[in-house]
Amino acid sequence: MVSSSRSPGFTLLEILVVMVIIGIIAAMATLSIGVATTQKGAEKEIGRIQDLLALASEEAVLQGREFGLTFYAKEYQFSSYDPADRRWKPLGDDADPFTPRQFPPETIVDLEIEGRIVRLAAEMPVVKTVEKPADENAPTEAPSMSLPEKDKVIPQVFMLSSGDITPFSLRLRPAIGSPGISLHVAENGTVTQIRDER
Repeated sequence: MVSSSRSPGFTLLEILVVMVIIGIIAAMATLSIGVATTQKGAEKEIGRIQDLLALASEEAVLQGREFGLTFYAKEYQFSSYDPADRRWKPLGDDADPFTPRQFPPETIVDLEIEGRIVRLAAEMPVVKTVEKPADENAPTEAPSMSLPEKDKVIPQVFMLSSGDITPFSLRLRPAIGSPGISLHVAENGTVTQIRDER
C-alpha cells in the first residue's frame, strides 16, 4: 500500500483565492448599499423640494410677495424680493422651513429651465450684513451697497404673487451612474416626479 505524504488542509494558494473572492463580494455589497443610500437620499430631497415649492407658492399668493429659488451644485436656497431695497434677500434660519439646504453627498444635480441647461455655481455666496453704528445719527451704508454685485442673490426659479411659477426640470442622480429622479414643473404649475429607467 502506498501512503500519501500530503496532510489534510488547505494550501496557501487556495486560501488566497478564497480571500480574493470574499473581498470582491464585500466590495460589491458595499457599493450597492452606497448606491441605495444615495438613491434614497435623492428621492427624499426631490420630495422635500416639491413640498417647499408648494409652500413658497402658497406664501407668495397669500402674502403678495415674490419668492425665488436658486440651485447650486451642492445646495439650494430660497429668497424673497424686498421692494424697499430692490434686491433678493436669502430666506431662512435653522427654524425656518426655507432654510438653505444641501443635496445628499455625491449627488450630481442637473437643472434645465425653459429648455436650456443651466450651469450651476459651485456654492452659494456668503451674504454680508451691515452692522448698525452705536450712534443712531451716524450715516450707515445703504443695505443695497452691503453686498458686492457678484454676491447678490439672483433666483433661477420664481414663485410670483400672481400664482405663476418658472417652469423647470431638476434631476438628482448618484455620481457613480445609477438612475436618478427628476422633478418637472410645468408652466401651469403642475409638478411631477419621474424616475429614470434602470
